[in-house]
Amino acid sequence: MKTIYRDRYQQMIDILIAERKRAKLTQIEVAQKLNKPQSYIAKIEGRDRKIDILEFIELCETLGIKASSLIKQIE
Repeated sequence: MKTIYRDRYQQMIDILIAERKRAKLTQIEVAQKLNKPQSYIAKIEGRDRKIDILEFIELCETLGIKASSLIKQIE
């Protein structure tokens, strides 16, 4: 099974979405901060695009959270 379909990956994306919303940022605003198109964030959040570890860290930094603290939330 591809990791994008595993429960932990799904949970990680759910947490990223919740953190984006908690920060009161739109997909467009996050994408602009990352110098990416809005579709990049939409594909990640829609589970259509798998992110690698460096993208994950950059996304966490953009959301103002530590990647390590997000990882600790994943069961």
